[in-house]
Amino acid sequence: MPDSTWRERFEVEQQRHRDLLKEIRTSARRRAQALEEGVAELGTKSAVARAVGIDVSAVRRSIREYGTATPPPTGSTTEDPSNK
Repeated sequence: MPDSTWRERFEVEQQRHRDLLKEIRTSARRRAQALEEGVAELGTKSAVARAVGIDVSAVRRSIREYGTATPPPTGSTTEDPSNK
């Protein structure tokens, strides 16, 4: 039998879930920044997509949603990776 109640276990898992989502957002920002640097180096999003083996729409979407030109929404708790 578990040492904690289902509510306690739920809260622990809920916090883990929030922490993992935060990590995913942070990783997505770093990935978008790397893709932006690739565009600066190679000249186009298409060239970056070919170089890393992904679809150009994935490059565009990543940069649009998480790139440095896109600030986090007001009140967002997402960390800015450049502050680390």
